[in-house]
Amino acid sequence: MVFQAIGFWLLVLAIPLWAYRFYLSSRLEPRERDAFKRLLQRADEKALVFGIKLFGFLVALSASVLALIALLGYIKYGNSQIGSYREVVRNRIYSGVDTVDNALDTFHYDQWLPIAILITCALLTISFTLVGTALRDISLLRRLHSRLKKIGKGNKTAPGNPQNA
Repeated sequence: MVFQAIGFWLLVLAIPLWAYRFYLSSRLEPRERDAFKRLLQRADEKALVFGIKLFGFLVALSASVLALIALLGYIKYGNSQIGSYREVVRNRIYSGVDTVDNALDTFHYDQWLPIAILITCALLTISFTLVGTALRDISLLRRLHSRLKKIGKGNKTAPGNPQNA
């Protein structure tokens, strides 16, 4: 349940971050916009590749924890039955709206435990990727703007500068 809450709040945080990123990118001049596009194309790691790696890591981690729990259950009880997510997690997040809560029960809490874990891994992957990409782009936009501003101040005598006329 903690991981679903973290994923949800990161998704909520991603909305204003992406709005701020679009605001910053809309204020770019054509020269700055071209430089920003080139920098994004040359980025060390694309957001999709980061998301796939993160999802793989989370699935592997959760699979190893699930295998450990199944092994301990087999040692203690003699069987390792894995039921629904509802049987494992007692506390749930409810919105108070019946249609949303019924959909949440059907979509997540009544699922077989490995499927619920995959859904949680996907939620965390999407939210981390959205927040991380927005923060990277905002940082890149700010650095680009400040560097181009410094270059512009240093070239006051450059040809084509309107202040030279």
